[in-house]
Amino acid sequence: MNGKEFYFQDEMRFGTRTDLGRRWTRHGIRPSGEQRIGYDYGYLSVAVNPRSGELFLLLLPDMRVESFQAFLQEFEKFRPGRATLITDGAAAHCSSRLKFARRLQLERIPPYSPELNPVERFFKELRKELKNRVFNSYEEVEAAVIEELKPYMRDKEKVRRLTCYGWLQNAPT
Repeated sequence: MNGKEFYFQDEMRFGTRTDLGRRWTRHGIRPSGEQRIGYDYGYLSVAVNPRSGELFLLLLPDMRVESFQAFLQEFEKFRPGRATLITDGAAAHCSSRLKFARRLQLERIPPYSPELNPVERFFKELRKELKNRVFNSYEEVEAAVIEELKPYMRDKEKVRRLTCYGWLQNAPT
């Protein structure tokens, strides 16, 4: 990685559609609960440094090239030094229209290998907190996402324990 800091990046869709999860009930009793089928969505775009637990988060309206470009511009402000941003192969991440500073290098994980991206583990925990909750508006779900992110923003060690896989701890920089 040429002595630079490296960050893994990915997006998570969230919205007003209720994400159903498991519930405990007595044997023979079917669990019940509210559900809403909504169509208002947003994206949480995250870059995480697994070694330090440092997080960069941005709420975006979609996954178009323009949105990823905005993410890159804000990330460059957040991380002014040299860095490698490791992304998946989403179309917006591969566009030739992207413009970014020379001190930022984009790399890709292999296709169909989300298990290599530590951000996926972060999203798994975040989704647990949003399961079985009914949101009546986009603003309501966005506020819930922001509230669930606060503990991670305050505690870098929590993020590091969650995302720094064994193979990353000893990887050369």
